[in-house]
Amino acid sequence: MLTTAPGGGQTTLRDLPAARLALPGTGPGYRRSLADLTDAALTELWLQATARTGAGRGVALGAVGSHGRRDAGPISDLDLVLVHDPAAADAEQLGGLAAALWYPVWDAGLELDHSVRSLVECRRVASADLVAAVSLLDLRYVAGEADLLGRARAAVLTDWRAAARRHLPDLLASVRTRASTHGELAGRLEPDLKEARGGLRDVLVCTALSASWLADRPHGHLDEAYRYLLDVRDALAATAGRRTTLLLRAHAEEVADRMGLPDADALLTEVGACGRVVTTALETTIRHARQRLRRPSPRLQPTLVRGRWRPARLPRLGAGLAEHDGEVVLAAGTDVTTDPELALRAAAVATRTGLALSPVMLTSLGRAPVPPAPWPATAREHLLTVLRCGPALLPLWHALDHAEILTRWLPEWVAVRGRAQHNPVHLYTVDHHLVQTVANLHAVPAHLPGRDLLLWAGLLHDIGKVSGAVDHSLTGARIAEQVLRRLGLSPPDRADVCTLVRHHLLLATTATRWDVRGEAAAEHVAATLRYRADLVTALGHLTEADARAAGPRAWTPWRAGLVHTLTRNALARWRYPGRST
Repeated sequence: MLTTAPGGGQTTLRDLPAARLALPGTGPGYRRSLADLTDAALTELWLQATARTGAGRGVALGAVGSHGRRDAGPISDLDLVLVHDPAAADAEQLGGLAAALWYPVWDAGLELDHSVRSLVECRRVASADLVAAVSLLDLRYVAGEADLLGRARAAVLTDWRAAARRHLPDLLASVRTRASTHGELAGRLEPDLKEARGGLRDVLVCTALSASWLADRPHGHLDEAYRYLLDVRDALAATAGRRTTLLLRAHAEEVADRMGLPDADALLTEVGACGRVVTTALETTIRHARQRLRRPSPRLQPTLVRGRWRPARLPRLGAGLAEHDGEVVLAAGTDVTTDPELALRAAAVATRTGLALSPVMLTSLGRAPVPPAPWPATAREHLLTVLRCGPALLPLWHALDHAEILTRWLPEWVAVRGRAQHNPVHLYTVDHHLVQTVANLHAVPAHLPGRDLLLWAGLLHDIGKVSGAVDHSLTGARIAEQVLRRLGLSPPDRADVCTLVRHHLLLATTATRWDVRGEAAAEHVAATLRYRADLVTALGHLTEADARAAGPRAWTPWRAGLVHTLTRNALARWRYPGRST
């Protein structure tokens, strides 16, 4: 079993693992060379196995998974399928051929997933097993009868398209399950490059949906993002010395060096940017697939009036906006360059209706002007409407950020976008943590006085985690002041929000360093917040939302008990005479 080694010599299948790691270069060219190297070894193995067993007629060897796509990494496993025609292949010889193929691969130390299937079995398995169906879409010829493998691939693809309506709910359920388990690639400090939302597997979902003809292949930078994530995966495997897609902090610096980046923070920023591209492509592809399966509404069909076709009228959603196929779109004749509040109004409408923002409209809204400083009350109210929407805030916020609309409203956001945090209790990047904190504040009673000020504080409490900041709370208060001034908040409201930003760690640090049952701790909190019950109450809510957004280690029952006790004791200071509120 000989094949050409990277240096021009020969290597055996047993030496293939070392040869894959020694193959020079990176990127798509490297992965193609790696696939060629592996194919050559498998082809030589095939020739020897068929010669020894006498099998070969009515049989073909195919690859699925990463090797089937020719994008396997240096330590990726092999996923091989032995396809046979029962009418032509001898059953006894087929068993001997399978053993002659699989055992040398195992002996070489390669991880192998394998199966032996007839053409009918390929179709049956793909029909019953969603994972197998998606995998078989990548079936690629390696050796044997090419026509047989071609027929198997064509049959699976035809069945996939015919069963698209039935497969779609299960496919979307798998996407949701992975997202809830592994989180967002663009927000995690230790992301799973494959399984997180916006990761490599979501690219394959886009490909599977486009193969079903329910949606076109997404435009934009999806292929570029996919290649970059593969490069990071390969660098991670070479660094860790094992097959893994979990980008741990322990490996991040070396992976960044292999990628030609200055440090792990820069790597995390690049990975997050790719994750946002993939997530946007995935959401667009899923919406288009659902739209294709939906029956068009009669009111959206052209009508014949007095012998002339009249175009459909889209339902209006407000000035310059309409609904089409479950998306917020620009109404006919809308000039985006003349309405400073159009993008804000569109985001608020999406929040109220639960509709998605059309990707085409988002691109157009990038040309819309921003409200003049200070913002008028209507513009500020639109943004508050978005911040009040709870868990639905995250996908909407990320869509606005990806379209570079958000940073036109809040230029300060650029400095925290994808920024790493080096506190072990944090699971997420600064920007994701801020948005999650605001989403968590949805649990605060709507009638709480100053609730909107609390939302501004949640959005800005870590805005000071920028390069060069010594105390992010103090830096954040200064940045928050300039943001809130531009947004048009009154001086008293700005002062209250900046107080919450400056002291957002007060309850948490005091609760864990002082005796919360003693008077000194309560007096310290009350005095710092100027003996104002509303600020203490607001800070209690902000502390919990902030900690929950950090991760489970930041808000344990023990910590929660300490903070709640301290908050109650601080509020009790108002029973003493001479204290003003």
